[in-house]
Amino acid sequence: MKPGASQLFAEMQKATIERLGAAMEVVMRQADDYLFDRTTQAAEGAELTALRDLRRARAQLRQTFEASVVAAFQRLQGGPLSADPVKRELFLLSEDALEEQLASEQMLDNLLRRHAPALDMLDQRIAVLADRSVLAAGENPAGPASIAQALRDALGAVELSTSLRIALYKFMERELATALTPLYDQINARLGDAGILPRLLPPAPVESNVARPDAQATRSDGDIAAAAETPTDHALFSSLIGMLQSWRQHMMPAGADIRQPSAQLGVPQLMSALSLLQSEPQGMLDQAVGDARLSLADLLRKEVLAGARRLGMGGEDLNLSAVQEDAVDLVGMLFDVLLDERDFQPDVRRKIGRMLVPYVKVAVTDRRMFVYKGHPARRFLNAVAEACEGNHGDVPQERELLDHVNASIDRLVAEFAEDVAIFETLEQELRSFMTQHRQRIEIAERRAAETQRGRERLAASRERAAADVCSHRGARELPPMLNDLLSGYATHHLTQLGLRGGPESDPYVRSIGTIDGLMATFDAASSQVPVAELPALDRTGLTQMLASSGCVGTAADEAIDTIHRSLCQIADVATGDVEPAQLPMPAPIIPRAEVAPPVLAVVGGHASLDFDPEMAERMRALEIGTWLQLTGESGRTEPAKVSWVSPISSRFLFVNRRGARVLVASAEELAAMEKIGRVQLRPAGSAFDDALQQMMGRMQNKIAA
Repeated sequence: MKPGASQLFAEMQKATIERLGAAMEVVMRQADDYLFDRTTQAAEGAELTALRDLRRARAQLRQTFEASVVAAFQRLQGGPLSADPVKRELFLLSEDALEEQLASEQMLDNLLRRHAPALDMLDQRIAVLADRSVLAAGENPAGPASIAQALRDALGAVELSTSLRIALYKFMERELATALTPLYDQINARLGDAGILPRLLPPAPVESNVARPDAQATRSDGDIAAAAETPTDHALFSSLIGMLQSWRQHMMPAGADIRQPSAQLGVPQLMSALSLLQSEPQGMLDQAVGDARLSLADLLRKEVLAGARRLGMGGEDLNLSAVQEDAVDLVGMLFDVLLDERDFQPDVRRKIGRMLVPYVKVAVTDRRMFVYKGHPARRFLNAVAEACEGNHGDVPQERELLDHVNASIDRLVAEFAEDVAIFETLEQELRSFMTQHRQRIEIAERRAAETQRGRERLAASRERAAADVCSHRGARELPPMLNDLLSGYATHHLTQLGLRGGPESDPYVRSIGTIDGLMATFDAASSQVPVAELPALDRTGLTQMLASSGCVGTAADEAIDTIHRSLCQIADVATGDVEPAQLPMPAPIIPRAEVAPPVLAVVGGHASLDFDPEMAERMRALEIGTWLQLTGESGRTEPAKVSWVSPISSRFLFVNRRGARVLVASAEELAAMEKIGRVQLRPAGSAFDDALQQMMGRMQNKIAA
């Protein structure tokens, strides 16, 4: 670490503990007042119990909370944190634990979003102080991630009800929304005064006024860094602009490569034309949104110029400037790709298409939307895509989410002028609503994983039972009666015992002994051993075996007597006393369980799979949370997420946006499906990021054509 770093860290720790300790005290008082008020109103004593628990745990809560914050400072000074995140298994979480976890994550997300500029500066300064190139996510001991972890640690050390824990998260989030501002300002100022990046400026706010169309070219490198533009994002945007200009030249007729003088719209005039288009029904644009063969960019450009002429801004020679054309074409292509590549219902497509004009306005005045991942307009579009993709409104919760999206888009179209703050407001409201929806989805995912786990355990137990029966039966040619007993009753019984205690359990071993005894009696009967000398049957074991399939009481006794008589008859036949005959087994009271069909049929219906081994390895490396595009037999494509990987079969469980199971497949099966176009590996980015990447591919194809 840098000289003097220990002293600065000590000052930071002291300021953080003082500020957060005071915030914790406020939260405790608020929670106490909240519970006290409820005890005077409620008819039950649950609130009074919660109030007593809180008061009893109050000192320990603060002590554990502050100790966790101190530990975060010590870990930062002692070395880098582990980069391996803790992987969560959804099926291991109870519903109460899931609700508490979601409350913690929501608090973290909201605090990160609210204090992003100050946190960005603080992370950079702490990284320099700790002699790091960059500070890992969640490593800032004064940051929301560490605070959320400290609160989880504190609550984990005491016994409180789930509803009270969630209330504490909400009170803490509300208090820290304002309490962290002076803390971050104080630490940033102290580090700056100590010479740690003293000239560092906060990220530039998104401009709300109409800027010159070429303002991006005049910004300094420091401004670009402050706006959080990464080199990769900026390079992608520059490449798109270059390819767009090359394509325009490529499409010009021979001899027309020089632009003829024409009237061009200024930015104020263009914004007026766009406002007119935004307020009017979008007939042609709606048609283009519903028809993948039409270009949104071309129609959008024509509609903008037509609107400008209606406002009296020029004649037939009116054109957009090159920069304005870039903005219109980029937004048009962005929505073209977004609507083509995502699973949106027709009415949802039209609703999303209504945002075209507001997004052109943003592109004209603030091109950072294409290079800054945190831009409010970009985040809102991502949220809308996430809420709508694969959402067919099949259940009330899905329809409610679509209604909320529709209301957000209506508000954007009605209210947006030039201030992009509305995008941030709408995105936060939509994300907050989606948090409740996501809780139901995660519960559905957890249940799907539990169901699949149960199925695989049953299949594995059935396979083991069948193998054990086959092994102990050997190559014997059994009469139908004994064959049915082993393949049906005995296999089913061993399957159930394997599920309960495993193949090493005493009941399982005893049942194998019953089968061995039966086979020994059969061998003796087949070897001309007199009936009187045949080994006795294990009637207790056979009774239990038959009972597992519902054959009990008198029926079981009669079945065992029939088995005994049949073995005696086999012995008589072997000694030549009687002619061969067979006696049928009694029908079971409960039909034997049949072997379940495979969840995923072999691709193409062949006995072997046709796949690329390298692709199978790529599929095998899929992580939980990865999205794929699956195409069904009907040709319909929908997104599917890796929700769980079986520890038994290593097969992947995929769920849709609702958390419902859509596919269970091995890496080899996925590779075979990919080869015939049924599976597509999806880029890992958000909807906006994915669309930009696909725009590059489309432009390359257009230029090469």
